[in-house]
Amino acid sequence: MSGKEAATWPLVVAYTAAGAVALLGLWWCSVVGFTGGTLPLIGLKTAGSPLVGLGFLVVVTPTLARITFWISLAPLLLVTKRRTR
Repeated sequence: MSGKEAATWPLVVAYTAAGAVALLGLWWCSVVGFTGGTLPLIGLKTAGSPLVGLGFLVVVTPTLARITFWISLAPLLLVTKRRTR
């Protein structure tokens, strides 16, 4: 690797931070499902119950986490592939 090649670490840090923030928001939705309140970004109000919380924890959070992972990984892979040519 010569000194003229662009570093990819800023992209990795940016995408890792964005993914971490997205996962934190998803986990917060699970907390709101257990305790009740308004879900962030959606504005959906829940009364809060163990069933709703477990639904978010077992179904919604893993599904949205996978979708978020693949959406955030695709541009990073494309940019990295383009830079390594």
